[in-house]
Amino acid sequence: MTEEALNAYLAIVERSVSFEFNSPEYGKLARKIIEMLYSRREQLSDDRVAILMNISTAEARRILQFLSKNNMIGVVKSTTPDYRTEYSWYVDDTVIKQALKKRIELVSSKLSMLIRGLTEGAYYVCPNCHRRYSLDEELAYNGQCPICKVQLIYVNNINEINKITEIIEKLEKYENNI
Repeated sequence: MTEEALNAYLAIVERSVSFEFNSPEYGKLARKIIEMLYSRREQLSDDRVAILMNISTAEARRILQFLSKNNMIGVVKSTTPDYRTEYSWYVDDTVIKQALKKRIELVSSKLSMLIRGLTEGAYYVCPNCHRRYSLDEELAYNGQCPICKVQLIYVNNINEINKITEIIEKLEKYENNI
């Protein structure tokens, strides 16, 4: 695993958890959990993760389940002799590659949707509040932003489409090199 790919993966984990739980501290904690799991290269129960990270089992389980739901961590489900279900969590190169590929696919699809929206016609933008307006709206407001009362600026869709297409191509190239 390249250092660049690992850092990208860790950043995705941290931002996703921070956003989900509305807490930058949770994001940093998730990053530390992932770094610990990746360095240990073994499957650990949520109780063991909690002990090693010196946090509550509930916190560890909450983060691990979110990461699992979003395919950012590996999990093995097993049944104990007393018929309890136990989960063991792990991070390896395969998990990281799959998580990065899924994220690239998601970003690429959203950028493709943005391109489709840009091809629908010309639009104008307010230089102050950055709101977008269609040609019809621009005409209705006499070329002024109804919020800021500033002259709207025409945006050249072709340049934006070309830039977004370049980004999508770079993402596809990066995905093929993972």
